Amino acid sequence: MRLKAIAGKSAGDRASADTCDFPPLLDWIEVLQDEREDRLGFARRATFALLTQSGAGLIESFGSGNQKGLEGAMRAVALFQAHLQDMGRLAGMAERRLQRVAEVLATAD
Repeated sequence: MRLKAIAGKSAGDRASADTCDFPPLLDWIEVLQDEREDRLGFARRATFALLTQSGAGLIESFGSGNQKGLEGAMRAVALFQAHLQDMGRLAGMAERRLQRVAEVLATAD
């Protein structure tokens, strides 16, 4: 795909959405490779990407017989959510350790 220039239009004319053809950032093979090589990063990016889409856009994307894609997106979001829960648990443990260090240091003075 290539960006199409609109020649001969006056400044007052508005271009319609179909007059520009932007190249995709990734092809499907690159998306699948990204998912295999960095599952957690892919899950994070997929989660944030899903948050930027309109409800109508999501329904259009997953509603046309794309059950496999919907299930994959759900797995990616679940993976990222589980990771965040683990990170929250580990952060809580680290916080408790630092509190104990602070207590020991306070009694040593």
